[in-house]
Amino acid sequence: MKNSNQLDIHSKWSITEWDLVAKGEATIYFNDDIKKNVVNNRNSLEKRIKNGDVLYGVNTGFGSLCTTIVTNSELRDLQVNLIRSHAAGTGSSVSQEIVRLMLVTKIRALSKGYSGIRWVVIESLYNLYKNDILPVIPSMGSLGASGDLAPLSHMVLVLMGEGEAMYENKIYSGSEILQKLNLEPLKLMEKEGLALINGTQFMLAHGLWASIRAMHVSYWSDLISSVSMIGFDASSAPFDSRIQTIRNQPGQIFVAERIRDLLNDAPSFQIEKEHVQDPYSFRCIPQVHGASNDAWHHILNVFLNEADAVTDNPTVFTDEGDVISAGNFHGQKLALALDYGKMALAEWGSISERRINQLTLGKRGLPSFLAQKPGVESGIMILQYSAASLVSRNKQRTVPSSTDSIDSSAGQEDHVSMGANAATDAIKILDRVWTILSMEWIAAVRAVELSKRECPEGLTDLLVSYRSIYPRVNGDNIMAEEIKVAEKFLKDIIVNTSALSFSK
Repeated sequence: MKNSNQLDIHSKWSITEWDLVAKGEATIYFNDDIKKNVVNNRNSLEKRIKNGDVLYGVNTGFGSLCTTIVTNSELRDLQVNLIRSHAAGTGSSVSQEIVRLMLVTKIRALSKGYSGIRWVVIESLYNLYKNDILPVIPSMGSLGASGDLAPLSHMVLVLMGEGEAMYENKIYSGSEILQKLNLEPLKLMEKEGLALINGTQFMLAHGLWASIRAMHVSYWSDLISSVSMIGFDASSAPFDSRIQTIRNQPGQIFVAERIRDLLNDAPSFQIEKEHVQDPYSFRCIPQVHGASNDAWHHILNVFLNEADAVTDNPTVFTDEGDVISAGNFHGQKLALALDYGKMALAEWGSISERRINQLTLGKRGLPSFLAQKPGVESGIMILQYSAASLVSRNKQRTVPSSTDSIDSSAGQEDHVSMGANAATDAIKILDRVWTILSMEWIAAVRAVELSKRECPEGLTDLLVSYRSIYPRVNGDNIMAEEIKVAEKFLKDIIVNTSALSFSK
């Protein structure tokens, strides 16, 4: 793992710092006060245990079994059985970036000193992260309340020397990878299993990663639409700063300014045009892109706050010795934010497809379907079809998860957030938006080339760079191949972090 940045676990991190965590490029610093607080908190819990007090999840069963008392001789079995029985996830595995974020968000939550765990638990989690041992975590199984129980259980299995983990692009069993790196399996003690799996870290990791990638989507949506504007000979009038000021929406103001910065040196970026108005997909870019930016600005704040929170249950308060069972593991806040985010993401893709469509219509000096010989060639006709299919699929995925709830645990957990489903849907929508934008890039580049309209220097350099890896061809080409090349080209470009934002 690269070692380029050290982050203090006590500080609130920016999304740029969480990006370093996701990529495995950060190390974490624990000061002495953090360890002291965790140790004192554990001591406070152990006093309650020695007193024989009945404490949920410590010496009782879980969920609807909360009234079942567990004897002292079985307390450690209780925690191990919890992890094994709750590791009931299914479906494809989540990405390596999300697993890293899950590990570190769990470390942060536990390091607050309210979870009643031993310091060795935090050390064991950090050993996975710093060695880039990434538990194989299924994407399905969490209801987004009572904690992300199933996915977090799969994460914890590896700490115990069970389950599976990815290491150096190879899958190992939990026991194999711990032996390979001379790490001891974690032997869970009272409450520790519950502390590890009660929490919102699956939803949280998805939300942080989606926020990081949404910043890139925001940037490329504005840049690619700027190239489309040159190809389509769109007017600069809708981007006048005065128009944005009287609307007074931060995202709109930000998008219009970014596009003005991208296009101000373009000879064709002028107010006066033969055509009086542009279609909404061009004229309303600040309003539509800006609304998605405002949505994700809000969503980002929700997830940065959650990344600085304690979300397991019960909570141990050191000074008073109180052990309080409550509901901080409920994911409603995240579920609502992710549902909002799904819609905002889908709209970036939706308006992008409409611009692709406008570029195919044979208007403004462009040939039909951007074909060099329309009729003999189909040009990008089916590129638009393919983009439309992705847009339609995204619309279906924007159906809210947070308004659904299914009774679980024999009625004890009778309202759940379904935030985990919103989380996985958000990532799928995000991936499709990337593809749609790549398709618009292909259309925009063709439109500029066929119209012979001049881009400003920065965009011209980008077009030249693209054509160096995917040269212009005479006649039709296999569109699927170019789509893959275009998407990789855009994703591989390192965007200056100062350019990645949702607003000023």
